[in-house]
Amino acid sequence: MSQTPNPLGSLLDFSGKTALVAGVLDEHSIGWPIAKLLNDGGARVALSIQRKAVRRMLGTIPEQLNNPLILECDVSKDEQLERLFDELGREFGRLDFLIHSVAYAPPQSFQQRFLDIGRADFQLAMDVSAYSLIGLARGAFPLMKDRGGCILAMTYYAGEKVIPGYQLMSITKAALDNIIRNLAYDLAPHRIRVNGLSPGPTATKAGTSIPGFDIMQNHMKQFAPLQAEILNSDTGKAALFLCSPLAEKITGEIVHIDGGYNILGMSVQRPPVE
Repeated sequence: MSQTPNPLGSLLDFSGKTALVAGVLDEHSIGWPIAKLLNDGGARVALSIQRKAVRRMLGTIPEQLNNPLILECDVSKDEQLERLFDELGREFGRLDFLIHSVAYAPPQSFQQRFLDIGRADFQLAMDVSAYSLIGLARGAFPLMKDRGGCILAMTYYAGEKVIPGYQLMSITKAALDNIIRNLAYDLAPHRIRVNGLSPGPTATKAGTSIPGFDIMQNHMKQFAPLQAEILNSDTGKAALFLCSPLAEKITGEIVHIDGGYNILGMSVQRPPVE
């Protein structure tokens, strides 16, 4: 007796689709498992890196993707954004998925008192970490508008509440969250969905450089309802869902991948499970 094909399989089939993932530095980057899962589902993936020197940090990543496109782009420069999407248009013709995993704040902004954050540091962090989503979405729009598409941005709970030590970056995440909602409204008539993914603290190169990162990570794991360590692969699986037709009516949302930590009003030690 022949087995009936699984009708759900086609919902995670990305054959013939194209994706741009901006912000992958190495295999510890949040954007990497998203790129890999889309690739494994059949999509052709382009990676946007800040500069040529980053290519060495990618290691074996290009070898793990099927015919990837590696493009250089400093998202704080409009002319480089224009060049990025010109190259994508020539190579891909269209774009189905845009993954924004870009963030930066000067290292000193994590060390100093919040009150002492300088204007130049503030402007740089907002430009790279928040405004870049607008710039990337504007470039992607002509390549998406005919058939629709999906835009995902990586955010963090510090945009909603005070996380000591996260400092300036928390302001950029609050701005990013609002940009996600405004883009979702603006692009909805073209069937372009825009959502955010908000994972708990994960051991990326940028994350582990934040003072007190271990405290943040251990606190969340201890007090979150699910009491589980959050892995980048967890974010990748959530992204795959949001990119798929399973999420075709979801836009403007911030999806938390933090074991339920964001629902808490206060941190309390749970009694042992009997």
